[in-house]
Amino acid sequence: MRKITIGFIMLLCLVLTMSVAGAEPNTEAASMQKQVVIVPFINSTEETKDYIDETVQAKFTEQFSNTMYQTIPAEKVQPLLTAYQFDASNKELPDNELMSKLAQETNADYVIAMEVVHFINSRHASFFSTSAKSEVKLRYKVYSKATNKVIAFQTAGKGNNKVTSIGVPGIGTAMKRGLDQAMDEGYIKIQKL
Repeated sequence: MRKITIGFIMLLCLVLTMSVAGAEPNTEAASMQKQVVIVPFINSTEETKDYIDETVQAKFTEQFSNTMYQTIPAEKVQPLLTAYQFDASNKELPDNELMSKLAQETNADYVIAMEVVHFINSRHASFFSTSAKSEVKLRYKVYSKATNKVIAFQTAGKGNNKVTSIGVPGIGTAMKRGLDQAMDEGYIKIQKL
């Protein structure tokens, strides 16, 4: 009986040790993540629907909150933007010097600023279907710590929402799809920096 108890205790200690060792954070993987500052995006269009903000925020979260990237919390970034007198309501992307300072003060690998430049929305009707289409143009400025440079580029996306039966398709879905496509193109360009 005593041998069984000792064997059970040793087995329990072994399992406990293995679970504690497995629960240790993987510091190597965490150190491989690139730190990203996302400056509040600017919407220079007349489209002010909530789903635009929601789509952009969700897409940034999808792109930069994973095993490759970690977004620096807005609570850390916003006081720095205020201290440097950056105001997104001026509809101007931050200058290169501010982006460099943000990277230095937050130890970020990338600082990303984005502007929604325009939406071109239209509806098309035929005998059997109706569709809503949206073309989206985005302007990016990205600071890369690896190159110590700010790169500016533009992306475009097209969204379509088609209804093949009676009904009117929503333009909002087309706009969201256009934003997703344009932001995916921007993400690909950022990964190459």
